[in-house]
Amino acid sequence: MTRLRRSLYQDAGGTMLRAAVNLAGPGMPPWPGPEAPVERWRAWLESVWADDAFQEAVSIASPELARQIQAVLDGSSAKARRVRRAALATARYAIRYARRSTPFGLFAGVTLVELGGRAEVRFGDQHQAVTRPDPVALDTAITDWEADGQLMADVEVCVNNLARRRGGHLYVPAEGASEFSLALTPAVALVLDAAQAPIRYSALVDKLAAEFPGTDERHRAELLAELLRVRLLRSSLRAPATVVNPADPLPTALRTVTRTSSAADLRLDATVRLSEAVLTEAETAATVLTRLAMHPAGTPAWRRYADRFTDHYGDGAEVPLKLVIDPDKGLGLPEGFGQLAEPPRPMALRDRLLLEIAGTAAVERSRFVALSEEMIERLEATGQPAVTPPHIELCAQLQAASTRALDRGDFRLRVVTVSRAAGSMTGRFWHLFPHTGTACASLPTVEPGAELAQLSFHAGRVHADLLTRAPQVLPRLVSVSEFRHPDKGVLVPSDLAVGIRDGRFYLAETATGAHLELLAPTALNFVWNNYTPPLARFLAEISRAHTAQVTWFDWGAAWILPFLPTLTYRRSILTAARWKVKARDLPGRAATLDEWAQQLHAWMSRFRTPNRVLLAEDDQHLPLDLCEDMHLDLLRTHLDASRTGVAVLHDAPPPDADGWIGGRAHSLVIPLKARS
Repeated sequence: MTRLRRSLYQDAGGTMLRAAVNLAGPGMPPWPGPEAPVERWRAWLESVWADDAFQEAVSIASPELARQIQAVLDGSSAKARRVRRAALATARYAIRYARRSTPFGLFAGVTLVELGGRAEVRFGDQHQAVTRPDPVALDTAITDWEADGQLMADVEVCVNNLARRRGGHLYVPAEGASEFSLALTPAVALVLDAAQAPIRYSALVDKLAAEFPGTDERHRAELLAELLRVRLLRSSLRAPATVVNPADPLPTALRTVTRTSSAADLRLDATVRLSEAVLTEAETAATVLTRLAMHPAGTPAWRRYADRFTDHYGDGAEVPLKLVIDPDKGLGLPEGFGQLAEPPRPMALRDRLLLEIAGTAAVERSRFVALSEEMIERLEATGQPAVTPPHIELCAQLQAASTRALDRGDFRLRVVTVSRAAGSMTGRFWHLFPHTGTACASLPTVEPGAELAQLSFHAGRVHADLLTRAPQVLPRLVSVSEFRHPDKGVLVPSDLAVGIRDGRFYLAETATGAHLELLAPTALNFVWNNYTPPLARFLAEISRAHTAQVTWFDWGAAWILPFLPTLTYRRSILTAARWKVKARDLPGRAATLDEWAQQLHAWMSRFRTPNRVLLAEDDQHLPLDLCEDMHLDLLRTHLDASRTGVAVLHDAPPPDADGWIGGRAHSLVIPLKARS
């Protein structure tokens, strides 16, 4: 017998609309095709580049591509391969110009959504662009400045709190997953001791001169320049992540240098109001995804780590954080922190049930499966009861033909993804809407009575720096790998301890014993691409390690199948249909585009794949119409470049899905908190 369940979630405030600025892309002549001469590719680029608004948007999004295109048009770049590569990149931008809602420069922006009453949509054209220095250009300028001892004289520096000692060496995280290794010489040891708290660069030079009088000034400057280059030292020129504009602390001369290249965030000139029915459906979808989570009580890696912690220290123990994560003296980090591989797991009953659902849909040639409460309960019953996370963000496309259809409840909510916590997707835009992030102060915590604090850190890759920047919205924060002055509201990793009780981790402030849970307002994926320092990921995840890991719907072992159906529940599309096309099933590079397309369409016919699809590239989706030559060429190029030789295609929304918003590509980000 099925049982009625109330929603696990309620509105946490701050719903955000992400929408494309443009309703149509730039005008494009027919696609030249792979074998076309350079002159036709140049003519195609010239025609597309003549759209001034498109040219401006691409130039801000990718200055390097803009330079390449200009070189092609000027005739200074004449190699066919380079010209074609520039055209393919331009074609991708031309598609996303009007058909992707992910905020990106002048392509798409954000606005807040009102909930309650009749649906209303108004779009103007006075969008507000807020620009900040391009992270890569800024990093280059600061690095050059830090290499000059005279310019650095009055700048303060401090030791990076991610640096660790091991076997007579120091290890400091570098770009991505790599790290620098330095010998712990007497001079470096002095710097470590002297710069534990911020100190003027000139004072640090004086200390080195006093301790090592035999060294000359040039060698002392070279040492400090090297320590700044490898990030063992952090200078005050590198603003912490709670400073929204990283140019703010820079000297005037350096700030002037950084103005030549900028990145933009767009606040849309729009008013959007939606009915409560949309929020109710979002709460329902999030509830079902929580009940169907692959890991309802934490990932296997975190559960194994909890077992190791208990075996090593005992239940109820509290251990300094730095000791716990030390690979020699403690446990190190959980499995998977540093590599993506997961050990094989046995097939569970959930996997078998999902394989049955997918297989039945394939045999019945059906692209849609409507989940019943009974089916959900069978899937849910195969694992441990889900521990509801205290807050999440649901990102979804609202599909309705008109605002009138919305008001009468004739709509679909297509889930794009679910983020790990409130603020994950919206936090980087809080600076566009003052006071929006303050609602986080009232978010619930996993452990009743724990204090919610903000986690502040720099991205593991320079070009992603702006993705971790969000204003401080909570009274206290934990700072990782940043330059900061000591403050009673600022904690660093050495101030923290890790505890466990009944198999559940918690963070504690060593000095007071107060329990903390950390909010990381960044959309960085903690697993992919090594964009997040492992310690920052550890701190963000540990308090929620035993809760349901709610993301997009996880098919488990069924993911290997070439086709998976759309799963719906009530008015929600929990996951859209998905196909895998393999390069080995199609002609090789010697075939013409027409020959390749003919085989692709034969494959599509066998698998009942629609012409309009979304090509998945990591966590981004590129809309394609596989009846068009340009789109076919983009798919073929993607397959040729793929290390796996597989392209993942998702069912695209119906043509009228954006009707309620005037045909504008969009998505909603809805922060939700657990009901008490």
